Amino acid sequence: MLNYDESLLKEALETCLLVKSVAELHPKRLAEPWAKDRFVCRSYKLVIELNGVPVDFYFGVKKSFPLSLPYIFLAQWDSFGILPHVETDGYICYAQEDGSVLDFDDVAGIAQEALSRAIQVVVDGISGKNHQDFLDEFGAYWDRLKKVKFFTSIVSPGDQVKRIHLYKVKGGAGYLADDEQSYKKYRKIKPHVPWKHYPAIYIPLPIGTVITPPHPDKFWELLDIRKIVFDNLRADQKSELLSLLTKPHHEEVILLSLPRASDGETLFGIKFKGVNHEHPLHEAGRASEIIPLAITRRDKEYLLPRGGSNLALREKRVLLLGCGSVGGFIANELTRAGILRLTVLDKDVLTHENLFRHVLGKKHVGKNKVDGIKDDIEGRLPFVEVLPIPLSLENALESGKIKIGDFDLIISALGNVTVELVFSKYIHGIDSPPVIFTWLEPYGIGGHALLTRNGSKKGCLKCLYQPEDGDLRCRASFAEKGQSFAKNINGCRNVFTPFGSLDAMKTAELATRLAIATLNGDIKTNLIRSWRGDATEFLKNGKKLSSRYSASNDHFIEEANYHFEECPVCHEPETV
Repeated sequence: MLNYDESLLKEALETCLLVKSVAELHPKRLAEPWAKDRFVCRSYKLVIELNGVPVDFYFGVKKSFPLSLPYIFLAQWDSFGILPHVETDGYICYAQEDGSVLDFDDVAGIAQEALSRAIQVVVDGISGKNHQDFLDEFGAYWDRLKKVKFFTSIVSPGDQVKRIHLYKVKGGAGYLADDEQSYKKYRKIKPHVPWKHYPAIYIPLPIGTVITPPHPDKFWELLDIRKIVFDNLRADQKSELLSLLTKPHHEEVILLSLPRASDGETLFGIKFKGVNHEHPLHEAGRASEIIPLAITRRDKEYLLPRGGSNLALREKRVLLLGCGSVGGFIANELTRAGILRLTVLDKDVLTHENLFRHVLGKKHVGKNKVDGIKDDIEGRLPFVEVLPIPLSLENALESGKIKIGDFDLIISALGNVTVELVFSKYIHGIDSPPVIFTWLEPYGIGGHALLTRNGSKKGCLKCLYQPEDGDLRCRASFAEKGQSFAKNINGCRNVFTPFGSLDAMKTAELATRLAIATLNGDIKTNLIRSWRGDATEFLKNGKKLSSRYSASNDHFIEEANYHFEECPVCHEPETV
């Protein structure tokens, strides 16, 4: 796509510090794996002097160069032993291409900067300066070992040695799990499917442990493995491990955790086959074959943060009232945020009329919305439990199907003001967790999320609905009072309020962010948040805006003093 002067590239390489010679490689060399696998279309052999010794490097570019970074290789990748950031094909990882902005007009500058960085990586590796980088790179080296087998782990890592289990379905891959319950829940194993399990051991190496990856052509011996384990474990960990080295099986598996320098940990495994009368980690133990296991992590501690979820929320219990347009999106985002135990309540079934502004699709038409939400979320997200309650709020409370005190937060997206006002009064008469009421307005002019019972009783839904001229209206509304917004397209049974899916999503986001902040303890008071949308469609339909809408040009409004002093629900008389 972009032509450049090849002579300038070669000249730039020749003038680099430490470079003794540059020669273009014959095109046949580009069929070799190191070049072919990375789509190198042109390459040069460079002789570079390191510590007084000439070392061969390869400099290669793809067709997309200079819109992409060049590749730089050590011709003999292990000539200095195993070095951080040098892969087994010799490729030197000197920069992260994601997010890099290249001055494509300066071909010489790109080449020289890339080569300079690559040389520095090798120099730092030889001197040991970047040896700690093995902590972050260990998994990449381990996965490329010869004869490596791939297993999946849903083990929750921690800092204690513990018994875990290896589970296998006939013809399937191996899974490492803490126990049978977590394995069956994650895999959703059907009752008639046979599977086997074998004991295994989880061994977390302490922070500060640094291990040089094994050479791909020569794996560790038993003595190497024992030394790595016992030379690094704390005394209490050694004691626990020794207690688990009993009654060995013909095959044994250990799962090790190596803390990363940046954050988290790398999991890697080892399988011992042909075990004798002692466990291979025991000094008298033997194994006829030792196999490295590359671990694909599927544990919640790994998956949740990578998806932007908050691990602190995983033990929180949330009750969601209403699974309509707004509630459905809230359920989605709460679970994505890290809420793993969600109870959803709604008595309605999904109809075709709901489809274009609801999170569920046509396969759930005719089913209870709560059952559809459970099916949809649990089918997409591991570890999440959705408890569906296909009842009205009144029936659920009367029958004891829900107990307010069982939850850390309640969100109401019922869309029925009368029922929500009654519920607001109810929760102010009992010991209740924080409650969020959320709703949206017609034609995309806005949406709201009100937080109450958050450390103070002052401020409730009723505060927004005080009699005015004999009429109850919402003080937070962006629409002027006395207007009807219900539309009828096919008789009274098909009356609906006009709003779109984007409006429902935006209101759900508002409520979900407020919920997360509340559960994290970031909000210490009751408040109401509103998003203010475009009023073009609203006005086009002959409707009138309220003074609250017109009083601000802000797209986001937050008020912490919405309490009505004479509110009959949350007003607290002064004590004498």
